[in-house]
Amino acid sequence: MPQDECVQNHSSLRRAFIFCVLCLAIFQFSENTTDPDLWGHVIYGSHLLQTGTLMRADPYSWTANGHPWINHEILAEAAMALSFRALGGPGLLLLTVAVGLLTFFLALATASAGMVPGRTRIVAWALGALAVVEISYGFAVRPQIFTALALAAELWILRRIHEGRLRWAFALPPLFAAWINTHGGVVAGILLLFAAAGATTAQCIFNRFNLDVVRLEKPPAKIVPVLWIACAFSAAALFLNPYGAGLIRWLSGSVSWLRPQITEWNPVSLGWNHAAFFFCAALAAVALLLSPRRRQLWEAAVLVLLAAAAFRSVRNTPLFCIAALALAPPGLAGVLERFENRFANLTAVFARSLAQKFLTLLLCVASAGILAATAFLHKQRAWTMEVPRNQYPVAAIQFIRARDLRGNLLVFFDWGEICLWELPRSRVSMDGRLDTCYPRRLITAHWRFYNAEPFDTNVLDLRRADFALLPSHLAGSMALAKMDDWRPVYFDNLAVVLVKNLNQFPKLAGLPLPIRGRPAATRGRAAFPNHLPQRRE
Repeated sequence: MPQDECVQNHSSLRRAFIFCVLCLAIFQFSENTTDPDLWGHVIYGSHLLQTGTLMRADPYSWTANGHPWINHEILAEAAMALSFRALGGPGLLLLTVAVGLLTFFLALATASAGMVPGRTRIVAWALGALAVVEISYGFAVRPQIFTALALAAELWILRRIHEGRLRWAFALPPLFAAWINTHGGVVAGILLLFAAAGATTAQCIFNRFNLDVVRLEKPPAKIVPVLWIACAFSAAALFLNPYGAGLIRWLSGSVSWLRPQITEWNPVSLGWNHAAFFFCAALAAVALLLSPRRRQLWEAAVLVLLAAAAFRSVRNTPLFCIAALALAPPGLAGVLERFENRFANLTAVFARSLAQKFLTLLLCVASAGILAATAFLHKQRAWTMEVPRNQYPVAAIQFIRARDLRGNLLVFFDWGEICLWELPRSRVSMDGRLDTCYPRRLITAHWRFYNAEPFDTNVLDLRRADFALLPSHLAGSMALAKMDDWRPVYFDNLAVVLVKNLNQFPKLAGLPLPIRGRPAATRGRAAFPNHLPQRRE
């Protein structure tokens, strides 16, 4: 086969592979299922844009009304509100995809720096195909996506600094000033920055005393003071928030607070749900331990710390995979080169023109399939955010609105913020803001009530509630229905609505209660609304 044809086939195969990985990334980041807190984020961000003021006390609940509210995600919520104001539900989806792809490309750019173009950079794209599956976990429209982006930016800046481009250190304090007002993941970011500075300091000490046991690179002499100065100014930048030191104290306590009732706060368990994370962790370990290239201690420190955080809490697995994608590919390329001779026969097979053409065609077909799945798989409207009816009480809320039920609402916490939107004339007992505005005693009382366990009635006083919206199979729902003062008025496969005083709601008079929802009530997906609700006065 002519040399030109061989080069052309190889180039076509490489481009087809990269395009397939891009299609996979778009598919992963275009998940359009609404997060339980999205309704609230848009409301809070819209209030800031409309009034120019930040609410410092809770105005939405009847259990903690007026309680101090630390809204540490206001910049993220403003971005969501702007996207919603521009394009409604499609704008929110577009924001998610844009942030996801930018995070992915930043991690790839960090990995590609210092790698030889061509075959070795394909290693980064190959790891990206695996890592993006886990990175996109929980990548709905939520403030966490901005922590993913900020972490990718931090790693990119650190790589530039360690290449000797010390002026990039000036970018770190502004990054942390924005991050502290966007999401609580800034705690991980600042810890990683100090860990990187400490590891690089140790690396310089080892090099100075010729301790080359672990084959360390030799960073520029000026890098250590620059990193520590950047740490100091970045830590100071954390105080540039509306709450000052109060926010930092609150974040420290909130991060250490265990939340066993919330799945993503639990330790990651071995299984297929997070198989991509375990594979990324294994490949990162291979890159660190077996690569012949000289090592950077700061990269190892970042990967080890994020791996520990990921094993402690599922919500941190995407952060580890971002770091693995950004830092592991150069080492993996070195491992492949080290054992290249052992795969010579296999490499020769894939070097054949027919094999390359077949693989190129196969990747093109796979790309087309992935794009089709992006538009149609588990979606009724691929261009906007959707609300699954088997996850959110859409039909029950329609019943509440039709029968004009209003007042103090006892609600399941995951449904609190949809109720803020759909039932603006009612106040909720709790929502997904949790400890940002609700006392922990009140949160504990709700957990115990949901489980039909004894709870502190002085904290959660059911006598103040007018009606309830709860999961129909919840133990607390069944216990509430047995109380003399409460009566079910609507139920379906997902939710039950109960009222305490029928006479308080005239539009329930004469109905054969309880009303049973249609079987179709919990099927399909509703579109996320494109207009803000009219708030109560």
